[in-house]
Amino acid sequence: MSVEASREQRELVPFRVRTADGRTVELDYSSPRPADSHDELAVLESLPWFEPGKPLRNYMLHETDFYDEVEQVWGRRWGGEGIGTLREVLVSRPTENEVRPEYAQEWQYYYSSAAGNADLGRLQAQFDAYYATLEEHGVRVNYIEPPVPAIGAYGYIKNLVTLAGGGLVVRGGAILHRYGLGSWQKGREVIWEKVLAALQVPVYLTIHGKGVCEPGAGRWLDSKTFVFNESVVANEEGLRQLEFVLSNLGIELIVCHSPGWYDSTGHGNIGTSHMDMVMLTVDHGKVLLAPHLVNYGFVRELVRRGYEIIEVPVEEYWDLALNGVTLAPGKVVMNAGSPTVVKALEKHDVEVIQVDFSESHTFAIAGLHCATLELVRDQEDG
Repeated sequence: MSVEASREQRELVPFRVRTADGRTVELDYSSPRPADSHDELAVLESLPWFEPGKPLRNYMLHETDFYDEVEQVWGRRWGGEGIGTLREVLVSRPTENEVRPEYAQEWQYYYSSAAGNADLGRLQAQFDAYYATLEEHGVRVNYIEPPVPAIGAYGYIKNLVTLAGGGLVVRGGAILHRYGLGSWQKGREVIWEKVLAALQVPVYLTIHGKGVCEPGAGRWLDSKTFVFNESVVANEEGLRQLEFVLSNLGIELIVCHSPGWYDSTGHGNIGTSHMDMVMLTVDHGKVLLAPHLVNYGFVRELVRRGYEIIEVPVEEYWDLALNGVTLAPGKVVMNAGSPTVVKALEKHDVEVIQVDFSESHTFAIAGLHCATLELVRDQEDG
């Protein structure tokens, strides 16, 4: 059954939660079988674990892979792993949450630039143009309208538009972050979890205990190999928890070691943060890389695996071409600029679509991938 056919046949059934303090929360359940045409006995006859007059053969349930039934139970075969054609994303349009005066005053604390606050109208226009570009290339775009104001445990919640911070959606479910980049992110995970639940995306794990990890901003080499670094966005315990989930899904985790910072970000020029700031897989066997921001052991690993490395010149790094999104093998959308990089990519038979995302670099040092939670990609196994 195709994804589109499956979605069309589902029926939304409303239900609600009544809380102890008297609130009513309206929800809906996406039922895979419309009530009007449902025939329970006919369904039973189609099930391999059913035999008339006997108990259910429970042992067969124990041998069923979660991924094999995730579309029927949860509505979609969720998973953005690899670089297959991008089909569905989650985004959040900028609001006043991103342009508060405190961010310009304490720009290093909020991981902003020293240039002051972004212009909200220009920021929204550039985000809208990016969303339109995704839709023009066949990507289904789900939108969040975040709370305004958004106040978390440690003050205003910032970066409600950087949806790569929403989690890593992989092989049927999501891994939710526990943040290390900034305490002003904490509280976003509550919003993201509610949105994922509304879309019926199951949550595999929330990084917990003393773990810190933000894998949604990582990178895929292929559908079975995920790369994330530590820097300021992960610690050993967080990486252990990430590896535990990925290994259970048959996915290898490669840990890259990028530098962070301590007393100063040096206008962004000391260290880096996420893996999507240093690498982008642009095609099968081809990566765009900032080698000055990764350990040389990682460069050697790429060479050992037979990857062509397309280098980003230091003088073009802040155009944030690396923070682009792979739409399909050999086809990427990236921030405008980086003429040397674009020429090199085209020489390697990679189609480049550019959008102006310059205002985003002001308020959050964030690019296109930062603004995107990838929900569904085509997978080699179906």
